[in-house]
Amino acid sequence: MKRSLMVAAAVAAFVVPAASPLTVLAQEVAPDRGEVREQRREARAAARAELSSPPAQPASPAPQPRIERPSPPEVRQERREDRRENRQERREDRRDNRQERRDDRPDRSAPPEVRQDRRENRRDNRQERREDRRENREERREDRPSRPDNRQERREERREFRQDRRENRQERRQDRREDRQERREDRRDYREFRQRFNSDQWRRDWNRRHGRDWWRSDRRWRGYSGIRLGFYFAPGYGYYNVPRSYWNQTWQVGDYLPSIFWRYRLDDWRTYGLGYPPEGTRWVLVDNHIYLIDEYDGYIIDVIYDAWNW
Repeated sequence: MKRSLMVAAAVAAFVVPAASPLTVLAQEVAPDRGEVREQRREARAAARAELSSPPAQPASPAPQPRIERPSPPEVRQERREDRRENRQERREDRRDNRQERRDDRPDRSAPPEVRQDRRENRRDNRQERREDRRENREERREDRPSRPDNRQERREERREFRQDRRENRQERRQDRREDRQERREDRRDYREFRQRFNSDQWRRDWNRRHGRDWWRSDRRWRGYSGIRLGFYFAPGYGYYNVPRSYWNQTWQVGDYLPSIFWRYRLDDWRTYGLGYPPEGTRWVLVDNHIYLIDEYDGYIIDVIYDAWNW
């Protein structure tokens, strides 16, 4: 607070001495208000006296020629006349153009011989244009790649193509018949396998030599935890999904096992005491059944039902 008071006192000490000469000068220069008013009154009275006195007559200047300007009604009249003239000119131009077009048209009043000549000329012109178009089409056809132009040739080609397809189908059918015949002859050899291997005897001997729960200690059944709906268990492979149409379905000797089960093959057939599979056959596992199938088409040669006691 003291500091601010000291600053204010210092500023006043410098400002007051500097402002005092300015105030004196303003008082000397400023005029009196009464004198100003008196001067204004005298000026007004002089102006009024000048207005009331008659003006002095100036020297007459030389007379100048007066330019007469048309009154507004006369101007409008001239504009109307100009527009009428322009319209008249345009009408005459249109008439001339129509006349020229009429002159260019064929004279209908010409004699019949002249009109007949004109018709013949137009016909000739049309005929020439048609011939030109035909020639252009012929040229485009020649530029196209070569194609059999004759319909008979195309029909013969189609017949030959159909005949080839029939022959191919006949050959395929013959090949399938030969394959079936060969497979039947090969399956005759499977009778020897059935004579040396009896599935019922194998199941009785296996169950007699092994206990009921022998598979629980086998590493191949390590992941088995019971029956699951929609799944089969294959030793060594685990659970796998089965389509609904194949669930709880069994196949007999002479049927064809679906290919979805061919991959679950039983290669260690010696461990289980199974018979040696003939060449081109394999043992496969489907649920708790064992099938001996043909590797070519899945033909079932022998079946062991309920091989395992779950």
